[in-house]
Amino acid sequence: MNGRPTNTRRKPRREPKKGKKKKQSSSCCCCCADKVADTDAANESDSPPPASPSLELDSEQEVTTGCCCCRKKKKVKVKSESKCGKCCRKLTTFMFSHIGLCSLVVAYSVLGGYAFMLLESPHEVIERNNVELIRKEQVERLWNVTKELNVFYEKNWTIIADEVFKFFQDEVFLATKEKGWDGKDGDKELQWSFAGALLYSVTVITTIGYGHIAPKTFYGRLVTIFYALVGIPLTLLCLANMGSFLSTCFRCLYKHSCNALLWFCCPQHMRRDRPKNRSRSKYSRRREPPSVEEDPLQDKVDDNGEVIVTIERETEQAKEEPVRVPIFISLMIIAGYIFGGAVIFSLWEEKWDYLIGSYFCFVTLTTIGFGDFVPGASSATWGNKEKNIFCVFYLVFGLSLIAMCFNLMQEEVRAKFRWLGQKFGVIDKQKT
Repeated sequence: MNGRPTNTRRKPRREPKKGKKKKQSSSCCCCCADKVADTDAANESDSPPPASPSLELDSEQEVTTGCCCCRKKKKVKVKSESKCGKCCRKLTTFMFSHIGLCSLVVAYSVLGGYAFMLLESPHEVIERNNVELIRKEQVERLWNVTKELNVFYEKNWTIIADEVFKFFQDEVFLATKEKGWDGKDGDKELQWSFAGALLYSVTVITTIGYGHIAPKTFYGRLVTIFYALVGIPLTLLCLANMGSFLSTCFRCLYKHSCNALLWFCCPQHMRRDRPKNRSRSKYSRRREPPSVEEDPLQDKVDDNGEVIVTIERETEQAKEEPVRVPIFISLMIIAGYIFGGAVIFSLWEEKWDYLIGSYFCFVTLTTIGFGDFVPGASSATWGNKEKNIFCVFYLVFGLSLIAMCFNLMQEEVRAKFRWLGQKFGVIDKQKT
């Protein structure tokens, strides 16, 4: 217009800096962008420090993120346990199971049997040889006295012979009472054989303690103390576990036996009282919407104004009543086991009658253990080792059976006392 040239240069475009990038939301919609950002920040703040590769391993897993309209798979590193940790966990779980506890007690008893056999059997052989040597010395001394007296005087010979026999009597009593001599010679049929030592180890950890044999060496007594400290709690735990397991099995057997007997005697009554399955959905086959009272979606608003939706589901499941075994059945099981063992032991032992066998079984299963009668202690036609092994099995299974019967009687006694309390007004019926 005025003749001046106009400036036609354009301003250069500003290039974006390389270091700065716009943050993009991992979600496609605005409804879940804030949630994803919050979860990312929480994961970054709560991420634990990296562990050593020897203890823990990292494995990648695909995790689906996003909301209903966008689904994205993302690989996330998840820490997994090492093989050593998994093996330790499996071993601990197995050890505290039924089979694991029984195997552990059996292995512990066998180990104790071998240990006590190695510690006490050499001492027993030495004591037998010493008693045999003392007896030969006294016989030789008696012969010398008889030989020195040229003229046989009954009074003088009787006085000297009485001194010889008294000395031998004191030696025999000392060897029997304090050193554990059983009246036998040589190294055959030892008390501290594997069978005898196994019976001793089982009587220690079950707190029976017959007392017919006892360790006489220093190391045998020391090992007994530490062996009992570990073995008694382990055995009590195993017996309690076995009692609970056997009681559950017996309840199931008793229930099915009663049902089978009822089906055999009166099948029509069982068909009429057969329970029907009444569990069905509450909102199935309904066209009209549920009312406000029946609606399981209950909206609640917290202090921040956010709506929390809780879903309540009602399940109608018929609760089965626990099976209770009558007390007299448990008492019959215990009595039958005692009388069966009495018959077997009275047949095996020569000097035992039926009363002594019953007395021994009762004293054993009640863990009294006087030790005045022990199978295999006297010479018999059958081998003593087999008797000791059978006594071990009879003892262990009998204690498990006693624990089972006590567990069965516990529920019945509790129900009886609850009934008596309701009768006398001590316990309210509403509370029970």
